[in-house]
Amino acid sequence: MGKEPVRADGRPVGYVTSGAYGYSVDSSIAYAWLPAALATPGVRVEVESFGELIPATVREEPLFDREMVRLRS
Repeated sequence: MGKEPVRADGRPVGYVTSGAYGYSVDSSIAYAWLPAALATPGVRVEVESFGELIPATVREEPLFDREMVRLRS
């Protein structure tokens, strides 16, 4: 939906700008505004969605199957 809070160490630190399912990586993807100190690949955060905290990890772009391990149709 957008504007969901992003938390780090239990504190709100940013918000989701957009999100969807990433079929090429077989996982949900959320783009979010974060402080520069947390915008480093590997940093663990949580996204609050409908009252539930969902674990997330900051990733490097582009998000795709670099090793080509997923079966193509």
